[in-house]
Amino acid sequence: MGLFSRRTSSQDTDNVALAAARGQLSPDDVDQVRFLITTKKVVHAVALIRDRTGLGLKDSKELVEDIRLGRYVPPTTGTPLVRRPGTNLAERTRALKAAGELHQATALVVSETGMTEAEAGLFVGALRTDVQDT
Repeated sequence: MGLFSRRTSSQDTDNVALAAARGQLSPDDVDQVRFLITTKKVVHAVALIRDRTGLGLKDSKELVEDIRLGRYVPPTTGTPLVRRPGTNLAERTRALKAAGELHQATALVVSETGMTEAEAGLFVGALRTDVQDT
C-alpha cells in the first residue's frame, strides 16, 4: 500500500458509525466521563461510553482518551456567539460562560490558545460575566 492508497469502504463505514455513536453522547454523559476520569475510574468511563453508544471496547477507549485530552466536546444546540467578527476570545468565552456552556467555553479557549484543559478552566473561571471588554 502506497502513501496515496484509497481507504476501503469498511473503514469509511466504521468512521460513519463512530461519528454517529459520538453524537449519541449528551453533555451530561461527557461530564460524567470527565468525573470518572478525574477520580481514576477509567474502566467505568469506558463502560459508560459503551453503554450509551453501543461502541466496541477499542472505540470506547479511544473516545474516553479523546475526552480526557480535550479533543472531544459534545455538540450543543443554541450555543451563543462562537465566532463573530469584531469579538475577541474573552468576549466569546464570556458569552458561553453566561449561557452556562462551561465546557464549550473551555474547549474554545483550548482550541484558540493551546492551553491545557486545566489552564483554560482557570481562565474561564476567572472571567466575570457582568463586565464587557472595551
